[in-house]
This record gives sequence, C-alpha cells and structure tokens, in this order.
Amino acid sequence: MTQRDSRIFAPRSIALIGPVAELAPVIEAQRAQGYPWTIWPVPTDAQDAGAAVAGVRGFAGIAALPQAPDLAFVALRDGALGAALADLAAKGAGAAVCPHLAAAPEAPPLPVFPGGLLIPAERVALWPGAEEQAQMRRGVALLCAAPEQAERVLARARGLPLSYVLPMSGSGATALHSLAPRLLADERVTALAVQTETLGDPAALVDLGRIAQQHGKALIFLSTGLGPGRKALLRRAGAAHVGGPKALVEALWILHMVGPLPANALSAMACAPGLAAQIDAVGRRSGLRFAALSDLQREALSRDLQAGVAASNPLDCAGLLNSEDGRLARVFAEMMTGEAVLSLAVVRSGARGAGGVWGRAGLAAAQARQRIGMPLALLALNRAEMTRSRSEALMQDGVIPLAGLKPALEALHAVIEIGTLRPGGEPPLMPRPGEEAPVTVDGPEARAVLGVGAAQAGDETGAAVTLDLRSGPSFGYLLRLSRPGGARVSALLPLSPRARRDLGLELGLETGAQEALVSALGAVQDHVRAAGGAIAAVEADLSLPEGGEPRAHAVRISAWPETDTTRRRSPE
Repeated sequence: MTQRDSRIFAPRSIALIGPVAELAPVIEAQRAQGYPWTIWPVPTDAQDAGAAVAGVRGFAGIAALPQAPDLAFVALRDGALGAALADLAAKGAGAAVCPHLAAAPEAPPLPVFPGGLLIPAERVALWPGAEEQAQMRRGVALLCAAPEQAERVLARARGLPLSYVLPMSGSGATALHSLAPRLLADERVTALAVQTETLGDPAALVDLGRIAQQHGKALIFLSTGLGPGRKALLRRAGAAHVGGPKALVEALWILHMVGPLPANALSAMACAPGLAAQIDAVGRRSGLRFAALSDLQREALSRDLQAGVAASNPLDCAGLLNSEDGRLARVFAEMMTGEAVLSLAVVRSGARGAGGVWGRAGLAAAQARQRIGMPLALLALNRAEMTRSRSEALMQDGVIPLAGLKPALEALHAVIEIGTLRPGGEPPLMPRPGEEAPVTVDGPEARAVLGVGAAQAGDETGAAVTLDLRSGPSFGYLLRLSRPGGARVSALLPLSPRARRDLGLELGLETGAQEALVSALGAVQDHVRAAGGAIAAVEADLSLPEGGEPRAHAVRISAWPETDTTRRRSPE
C-alpha cells in the first residue's frame, strides 16, 4: 500500500467540517466504532466557530488545523463545499468524504468519496445513518458507483463482516480500475463486490479478473440491465453478477465464509411443510442442480426420516423440526456427505414459537457442521427472521446465514459461476467501426473467406449449429452458438482451441463434431484478427460432420468498407 493509500485507507487523522448538528453524530459514531486516532472538528456555524464539538476541541478553519488531515468529512454544499475542498487540497489532505454529494465532481482538487465511507477494519465510520459495524480481522469490500445502492446493501447486511465500503470517486470506470486492485491486494479483504453500470475498458476488466485470481479473491458485480455482451465480458474476467442488493448480500455471506463453490451440486433440506417442491422449482429456474443421493445416503436417511417420507433431494424434513433426539442434526449431516458442495436448510417458522424453531434448527445445523465440515447454510424463507443477532450466532458456529429464497438461490448461482469459470486469457478483440455502414457479403464468396465448404440441401449427416458473431465497443466480439434442440452457449473472442472445444462440449456435440467446430471457429477468429477490427458481424448455419471438415448452408459477413476485409484466404 502506497503512502497515499495508507492515508486514505488507514487514516490517523480525520477533520470534520460542517455544522455542529452534523458533526456531533459523526464523532459519536467514531467513538462507538472505537476509532483511537485524532479527530479535528471545524464547525462552520458562525456562532460555533472554533468551539468544541461533542467534547472534542474545535478549530476555527481548515488553515488552523495542526497539520494536513489524512481524511476530511465535509458536510457542506455547493460553493461552500467547493471552497472547502480547495482549502483541503492546499493544506495537503489525503481525501474528502462528502455526504451531500450523489457523485464526485469533475476534476476535484483531491480524491472525493460521495455519500460516505466505511472502513471497519480501521474503525472508521464516516457514513451518516449507517449501523455500527463490528471490527473484523477480515471482511468483504464494496465499491459503489451510487451511494444509495451502498446504503441498500448496508441496510440488509445483518452483521456481514465488512472491510471497506467505498464510493467510487471520479468517473466510475476510472475509479474502479484504480481502487479495485488495491482492495484485492489487501489481506483483510475476503471478496470484492462492485456496484456499477459502467464496466469500462474490456481489457482492463479482464486484467482485473486476473488480479483477483492471483490474490485468490472472488469478484462479483451488482449491475442491472446487462446485455449478453457485457455478461460474457464478466465471465471472461472470472466474475459473476447479480441484479439487486438482496442477492448481493447473500452472495457475499457465502463468499466470505466459504469462497466460490467449485461445482453446481447442492443439497437442500426443507424444514416446513410443502417447502421441498418450492425449493426444487425455484432452484431449477435459477439454473441450480440438486445432487443425486447415493445408496448409502438413502439408507442412512431412512433410519431417521419419519414413516412415509422418501429420501430425496430436496428433502422434506419438516416432521423432524420439533424432535429433541438429534435426528435433525443427523439428517443435516447425512445430506452433507454426498456429492453436494453446499447444503441448504430452509426454515419457515410461524408467528408462534419462532424462537424455538430457530433454536432447534440452529443447534442441529451447528452440530452437523461440526461433525462433517462441509459448507452448510441456514436460510430464512421470511427475510425478517434472519436478524443480525441470529446471523452472527450462526456465523460463530460456521453456518452461513441466508435470507429470502429467490435472492439466496440467485446468489448461489453467482457463487457457483465464479467457482467454475476460468478467468484470464488474451484481452478481448475489439472492433474499430468505420464511418460508413457495413457492407455484407454472403454465399460462395463469404464461405471462401472462412474456408468452409458448402453444405448440400437435405444433408443431415452433420450436427447443425447456428453461429452468430456480433461486435460492440463495450465488450468486443460476442460469439453465440445454438442448436435446434435448444442448447445455447456464448463467449468472447479470442478463444483458445481448448475454449472452443469446451463450447462444443456444452452444446452436446460428439467428439468429431467438436473438432469441426474448433476448426470453424478458428477460421472466424483468424478472419476477425486479420481484418484489424473492421468486421461488424458474422452469421453462419454450420453443418459439423463427425470426422470431416466443417460445412455451411449459409454465411454472411458484414464489414466496414474502409479496410479490405473480404479478401479470400490464401490456399495452403
């Protein structure tokens, strides 16, 4: 960490500038957080100039401060804010936190964090209205482009261990690629979440994913309205995304406690009547797979399940919730012994006896976790039942506290995606659009460009695959492949031969057809490279035979005309 970073992320002096009514609560929050270093209030009310605030000696102005503060909390607006920032920069301050700004100003004289700033690892609490954060040795970090989104996450955190909550100063993309590598390198950060609608330079994002992988940290984004190209870009970076703060909080709980999950294989236990079918339906819609139970698991479960209840996954264990003989803990433990990489116990308690239900479920989960050691989560179907105190108690027992079925399952899908992706590779190939509209060639000329033969009408000997390549400045070249049966895959160029073969495997192609696909995709990629970014789109209806060269029923290539992009490949 550089000296400048140390001043911002581990401040030893904080100046508070603004009306006394806004400074006093900040001082109390710092005291509650246990901040041990220097606080310098600068009250701006005319009648309070230089007066003490909440028992802390005040100063008449920024110029009167003993030295340049590492951080400044500036509760001012408009012209007064601009003047204060200029004075702080002249004084040599490290950065400013501005609670009344929704976004950082253009070209500020020093780094500005709009909204607030939390660094629980350093006992720094400069976010008005935020709940007191427990000091943790390690926790997740959150970078946010919109302070109000960070506030939504904080409101749902339920004691989630946090190391940093930082608004992005300056432009979102620039700040992302400036701040994120520093946070990923911090040993106190267990995972990094980024809230932004702007991913910035695709090559820089892929590089950020590589940095995260080097440090063994998960990278997850909170973004809405992502198109297929930007989703593919995140996958290329080894990152996942969720669509809302609820799912983000649940994903961060999982990532903090156990990290990314290495496979899409779960087990689920329904601790209320009728829940098993609901979990199964919502899980499958979320793209999750519930692992098959082994014969040994079925035999062991049959000894503890009530009569008439089948051993299945998801498992109905509602009848065991009121038992006091340890059967629920044994059932939880047995569900954790199979193929599943994480087990999920879902609890729905009525208004009556909620405390007893949670006490028994929590005890059974703690005992099972101690016995087996595999990841286990306890999920409250009613989010309100997963309180902060309950979450913290479960965390102490090594059990992941989750809330809300849909957000939790969305979070699990994202965490599995992070664990199964292979980030890195070359930077994405990028288009360079011309000023004129693209020119399209098709038929024999287009097939010759790609070096593929013509498929004959009615030829059904090869596997049919539709290829659709589109370009965009925010992601590069997005390749989408589909089969008549409904299988679909997508990825960004460039693709290694192994990555191309993996796409064929995901499409369900036989080995020979996979090799034909590798050849066809290699030809498309070579042509895009040779054209220097002038290709706009490629469409092809491929026929991929077993043990033969790829053929095509139709090929269309669109390119910007400034470059000769329709030249034929030289015969070899």
